[in-house]
Amino acid sequence: MSIDIRPGRYDIDLVHSSIEFSTRFVAARVRGTFGAFSGVVEVGDDLRKSTVTATIDVASLTTGVAARDEHLRSADFFDAAGHPQATFTSTGLDADGDRYTLHGDLTIRGTTLPVHLDVYFTGDGEDHLGSFRLGFRASTRVSRSAFGVDGNVSAPGGPLLIGDATDLTLEIQALVPGEADD
Repeated sequence: MSIDIRPGRYDIDLVHSSIEFSTRFVAARVRGTFGAFSGVVEVGDDLRKSTVTATIDVASLTTGVAARDEHLRSADFFDAAGHPQATFTSTGLDADGDRYTLHGDLTIRGTTLPVHLDVYFTGDGEDHLGSFRLGFRASTRVSRSAFGVDGNVSAPGGPLLIGDATDLTLEIQALVPGEADD
């Protein structure tokens, strides 16, 4: 069964959306979010022709620990001063029933690589103010070192303390441009 989504342009609603990351540190996972981002979802008449573009303010990352956040923003990791934005531009959408794979180019620290996100439609409808919204959940796993985000700390001759595989999870709500965020 495929979904029926109203075609058109939708702006990502920052107030009701989130971008989260998670990476192993020693024996547990460190989780964080990016607080500033924007993007556009263009839903085509043929859903497979839909597109997504997004920009993330890398300096907006937070893990809840100020010293760690500053280190992650430094040249050891994201280099937010030299590369203030990460971007995503979709290149295609595959649909298999209710399963969707969004293909695109992700740019971090000036390095652009293809990524594939598993996308789940979470619903649509009008909110309490009459604004029409779409909801999606998307996830992928990327190699942070492939993008040059390869800072790591270890004891001499010891194991790497920070994992390379980073999980990205996006909870996106998008609405028709010009309709209020609340």
